[in-house]
Amino acid sequence: MISKYNHKDLNWIDLESGTKEEIDHIMEEYSIPSNIQEKLNGNDKEDRFEMNYDYIYASINNRITFIVSDRFLISIHSDPILAFTTSSKELELDMVSIEKINNNKVLFAHLLKNLFKNRETEISSYFNQIEKLKNKILIK
Repeated sequence: MISKYNHKDLNWIDLESGTKEEIDHIMEEYSIPSNIQEKLNGNDKEDRFEMNYDYIYASINNRITFIVSDRFLISIHSDPILAFTTSSKELELDMVSIEKINNNKVLFAHLLKNLFKNRETEISSYFNQIEKLKNKILIK
């Protein structure tokens, strides 16, 4: 599914569980270079972060891919991501401080920050569950 969020100069295209046709369409619409398209189609499982003059390309855990330029930010992932849901609502409700997030590369950093913040909360929740289980075991 393709979702597009626009806010002033920010242009975020989010593909969640995108089909090959949807991904190809976005690659063509935004004139993504063939070397980046090849990376998307490859089976490389390693994390990647590459910067050149026109683009930032990042692939994290083979689960989330970002393509960022001055004109847009494209995110591609197969599962729903809470950080993206939260950030998209912030954009839709105009809750993003435009002084702080005023271009697509800063939006990329904002999304990464939210990803790691959500992961930290999730890990903390798991830790609390483990502690509760330990206490139950020790009481018996």
